Amino acid sequence: MTDEIEVSGVVVSGMPIGEYDKRVVIITAELGKIHAFAKGARRTNSKLLAGTDPLTFGKFKIVSGKNAYTLVEVKIVNYFDELKMDIDRIYYGFYFLEFAAYFSRENVGEKNLVNLIYMALKALEAKLDRLTPDFIKAIFEWKIFELEGIMPDMDGGRLLGRSLRPSTVYALKVISEAGVTKLFSFDLEPESKEEFIELAEKYRDLNTDIKF
Repeated sequence: MTDEIEVSGVVVSGMPIGEYDKRVVIITAELGKIHAFAKGARRTNSKLLAGTDPLTFGKFKIVSGKNAYTLVEVKIVNYFDELKMDIDRIYYGFYFLEFAAYFSRENVGEKNLVNLIYMALKALEAKLDRLTPDFIKAIFEWKIFELEGIMPDMDGGRLLGRSLRPSTVYALKVISEAGVTKLFSFDLEPESKEEFIELAEKYRDLNTDIKF
């Protein structure tokens, strides 16, 4: 019998397979992005029912197969049920999953990425005035660029052919140097925040080839 493996991570997406099964994509700290079949997960009495929904963080017991894993158990840590009640913010949460999945890879540990998703969702859930959803999204995007090694060099204070406000430059340097748990603790004045958000979207479009 194949040994079970326990990994920690977040469910990114799930799609129905057959009458009762699901195929899920999970970003894990240990194995990167994996695909797993969850047999019977769509049955109302399945122990995998709640643990295979997107935004579910937990520990996942899996068994390796030829082309995918089989999910056999989920210990839920957080499934952000309160956030799911806010229709506007939950779409940002799904965007975070989609954007992270674009950059995540198989067989490459993604501990920092998993933690980043978790902290971004907690920031969304907190609903602090200074942390608007667009600002959280931009912080999330810039940190992924840093994790992927494509963060721009800000020593000259210019980006995409324009001179940036000093506080915008400072914010980008903070993101480059700060750990994931410290990312959502700063604020910017309105003009710099607008610039910070706009640049993140433009830089994203230059470094990706799909429309999210």
